[in-house]
Amino acid sequence: MFQFDVAMSLTTVHDYYVVVLQVLIYLAVALSVLVAADRITHVIQYLYWENCHRLPGKGKGKRPEDKYFFADLPDISLNAHKFPKVAVQLPMFNERAVCQQIIDCVCDMHWPDRQLYVQVLDDSTDEVTRQLVDEKVLEWKERGKNIEAIRRTNRQGYKAGAMKEAMDSVEGYDYIAVFDADFQPGKDFLYQTIPYLEGNADVGYVQTRWTFLNPNESYLTKAQEISLNFHVKCEQYVHFASGSFFNFNGTAGVWRRECIKSAGGWDARTTVEDMDLSLRAYLKGWKAVFLKDVTCKNELPSSFFAYRKQQHRWCCGPMQLWMKATKGIWKSNLPFYKKIYLNFCYFGIRKFGTHLVTLGFFCTLVPLSIFTPEVHVPFWALVWLPIAIAISTAAFTPRGWLHCVIYVLFENAMGIVRLWAVISGLLNLKRAKEWVVTTKLGSSDARPSTGVAPPGLRSCKLYTGEFVMSLFVLFAAIYGIFAVHRWDFSIFLSLQGLAFLAFGLNLVDIDALLGKFEKKSADAAPSVQLSKLKRTKTTPF
Repeated sequence: MFQFDVAMSLTTVHDYYVVVLQVLIYLAVALSVLVAADRITHVIQYLYWENCHRLPGKGKGKRPEDKYFFADLPDISLNAHKFPKVAVQLPMFNERAVCQQIIDCVCDMHWPDRQLYVQVLDDSTDEVTRQLVDEKVLEWKERGKNIEAIRRTNRQGYKAGAMKEAMDSVEGYDYIAVFDADFQPGKDFLYQTIPYLEGNADVGYVQTRWTFLNPNESYLTKAQEISLNFHVKCEQYVHFASGSFFNFNGTAGVWRRECIKSAGGWDARTTVEDMDLSLRAYLKGWKAVFLKDVTCKNELPSSFFAYRKQQHRWCCGPMQLWMKATKGIWKSNLPFYKKIYLNFCYFGIRKFGTHLVTLGFFCTLVPLSIFTPEVHVPFWALVWLPIAIAISTAAFTPRGWLHCVIYVLFENAMGIVRLWAVISGLLNLKRAKEWVVTTKLGSSDARPSTGVAPPGLRSCKLYTGEFVMSLFVLFAAIYGIFAVHRWDFSIFLSLQGLAFLAFGLNLVDIDALLGKFEKKSADAAPSVQLSKLKRTKTTPF
């Protein structure tokens, strides 16, 4: 009798489990449909805005940026003193490999010397980096540039704190350009951006498009290129063209100083100070311009450790901001539909739902369904939705379709980092306040490196979360093949499990087994081998 009761109890528990699992799967499928619809809608809008100037009618021949007046600058040979005063801020922390490169690029930009002020906001604790910065600042001072290195006694607020403290010293300047240390702006950068601020008093900032110097360095950087190209070529452009909110990307742009002040200035309350400031400016009524044809080169992180830290910051910060800014959004003077859009589409689907789908559905619920034949996972949700998302994303990268599979597998494998970051941001956990600079190896720098590993970068042999997830997914794949003969699901799970295993064993670093993508030429600039890096504690910026 006791055995019968136990069997009945287990059957009841199993029945409840099946119902709960099926409901979760249907909810995840619905969320996947929303994510896919949002992605495809972006592509359709992109095609429209990219070709709207060819359509007959009132707007014929005009691109979205043509709605804004491009003011003429004075003749530099006759009226250099009439140029607007521009300050350039270069926030950096222990970026030894690229700190001199960005100073050279900025000081080479075309602009009258007397109207340009370069601030190197150097919070570095590494003596070698500080020495390299000082040498380069002294060199350009001797060549007549108005440049100085500004260092703080504390690093409170990290990057936002450094720029906030520097605001008092740029009181007489009209515009402030911001560049991270690994960026390489062209010489005519200010000539292509400042006129939009000069010609339109309601424009608060101008953002240019990122391009990437090392996308073919490894499979990891190739996957990043595909993801970021969709963001900067499609998402940002569509949001700008349609008049909806698009955030400042933290670098490669120019702010109107008055806009920064009226929006409340830089604030370190989240790890995405750039999105925070641009959202507050948007709610204040400021407009912004995105220039897809003006580009700025930068380096992608080729270290998995550095990439994890970057993605944690990028995924945690928007959730922090969502929690802190929701009240301000509802109280703003925006039309009601724009308030719904910001909360539901911008934050809810793109910043939250996407990460919940990748790990929660594809990497957790689908493997669990293998062990529970009673539940149903729509085949189209497992195959056709990811294909639609992958193709629409990869379309913005030349020959990106060749790497769709790698992109999908790598994006799913990053799900542990990203979803945990999202949860940390929503609950404001201790780790949500972690601000770690994305260390670059200087592969984009044509000059010889110092031969010393950048401080704060380490190599890890095993990432437990990804490794454990690989065992779970691979076991589900094997069970699906031999126990329930689910070949359709098991093929995907086998590939995804191997991707998790590669991340867990850190085989995706540039010097690891799966890190090689394109062979470097013999005369290529030397790079630091990750296997030689010391296991030093990473210091927050």
